Amino acid sequence: MDISKRLQAVAGLVTRRSMADIGTDHGYVPLYLYEQGKIDKALACDLNKGPLEKAKENIAAMGAGNAIETRLGSGLLPVHTGEVESAVIAGMGGMLICRILKESEGVAKSLKEWILSPQHDLDAVRQTVWDFGFAIDEEIMVKEDGKYYHIFRCVPGEEKEKTPASLFYGGRLLEKQDPILWEELTREEAQYEKVAEGLRQSSTQKAAERLAEIEEKLAVIKEAKAWYK
Repeated sequence: MDISKRLQAVAGLVTRRSMADIGTDHGYVPLYLYEQGKIDKALACDLNKGPLEKAKENIAAMGAGNAIETRLGSGLLPVHTGEVESAVIAGMGGMLICRILKESEGVAKSLKEWILSPQHDLDAVRQTVWDFGFAIDEEIMVKEDGKYYHIFRCVPGEEKEKTPASLFYGGRLLEKQDPILWEELTREEAQYEKVAEGLRQSSTQKAAERLAEIEEKLAVIKEAKAWYK
């Protein structure tokens, strides 16, 4: 089946034969994995009935009903401990992903891997991963339709690189000197430099505080860029 480059990248990080897709929408990720022969069992979970009905139709059309089950519910709440080994939580805000993990901590910690792709607040998600005693063992970036997407696989263990640069931009990406991340870093650096230039023209306390924040961000970008040879 034909799915977006981003969803292919998400599916490509799944290594286990059983998985739950949280916020499955139309069920594309589990269907793609099933078609590729990569999974034996999947739970396609969504909070909304409409997308879940569409997922059911797609599952029936592929004849995958023996392997993929749909469940209505929020986050990981429809998933029980021991049912699956992997969970995909992608295409939503970072703070929502953090909330999903925290509200179902027992289930989350019972999993062998999480595949996460937050739309923003990546630092908050990475910090939550570390706080749960998980580490990011693989991270990839995809650029699609002018947007940057971070996708990372988390497994039980201790993160080996806990620095501001790895928190905000991803230790595995920095180790690989990922070219898409370099592009994102360069774009962000230019944006922050432009904002800083404007703030330096102001003498207000508020501008000074904002400038300090921007300069901190620029320092982290500089730290990240130092990984590139």
